[in-house]
Amino acid sequence: MLDIQKFIWAPKIIVSQVDDRTTKFEVKFLPRGFGQTLGNALRRIILWYSVGWAITGLKIKWVNHEYHVIDGVKESVIDMMLNFKTLRFKVDEKADTIQWISQRFSGIGIYTSNNIKLPAGIEFLNEDVELFEITDPSLELNIDIRIEKWYGYYSIDYLRARDKKDEDVDANMLLIDNEFKVIDYVKYEVEEVIEDFTGSTKDLLTIEIRSWFKGISPKEIMMFAGEVLASYAKLFIFDNVYIDRSFLVDIEDLDRAQDKLHEETNIKTMPIDALPLSERTRNALIKNNILYVEDLEKKKKGELLLMKWVGRKAIDEINSALANIDKALIG
Repeated sequence: MLDIQKFIWAPKIIVSQVDDRTTKFEVKFLPRGFGQTLGNALRRIILWYSVGWAITGLKIKWVNHEYHVIDGVKESVIDMMLNFKTLRFKVDEKADTIQWISQRFSGIGIYTSNNIKLPAGIEFLNEDVELFEITDPSLELNIDIRIEKWYGYYSIDYLRARDKKDEDVDANMLLIDNEFKVIDYVKYEVEEVIEDFTGSTKDLLTIEIRSWFKGISPKEIMMFAGEVLASYAKLFIFDNVYIDRSFLVDIEDLDRAQDKLHEETNIKTMPIDALPLSERTRNALIKNNILYVEDLEKKKKGELLLMKWVGRKAIDEINSALANIDKALIG
């Protein structure tokens, strides 16, 4: 990042939960203009490349195409496909990217996603979604459901071309085009705050992510987007090409410098009482209005010797105490 961060310090991110489906990320502070650059890039990646599990195909026994009408089922096959299309899943991260669920339905009634028995490692993100209604008590409906993990959008043309190459795929598969995102919306705002020494302003970037379903981790979504952005940016780092790095600074160096400054600030504002001094020497300093280590650092040895109740023995004691915190008197 640019060396202006030396003066506005390393950017900090604050994560807060707005409600059970919405998370807010605040990044403060960035150089002027970087808020828009970073916010827009992350928003576009999150909207299009958030990874999810969705249905891409159904196999219904005795059904050869989507225009088929099943006797004893109220909905058309197309309506059934549209209902299944809305389902989203959470699957164990170690699982294969394609999973099959087989289900048998029988008996009069309305069937929802809650009636589907999922294998171990798979769970619904959206529950109680109405799928179809059986009106014939003698009907037995056998459905195989294909769910996949991906991002973006799978078109029918893509699925058809891909499945043609797979000899194990049934020719009667009912293909379902689908998008895999689980995000309702992503919005970002940039606020210009506090003028710094350059005369420009700092950017406060706020990104808000709202998911369609509970159980989705916006942190994981944001982290994935960050990894995508970083991996593409690395394409432009060429070997054997000179770059003037005098304007760049590493965030780890910034953090170390910031920690050191905080430590020094804490030492300067340390009260005299915190130093390992005898009661007589401590009282002498306080009576001479030397209350903090910072006050003591500004005094020369000669100045202290001129003060009432401060002798050479006290000076030696003070120097020894200051040496414990890597400080010393002047002169």
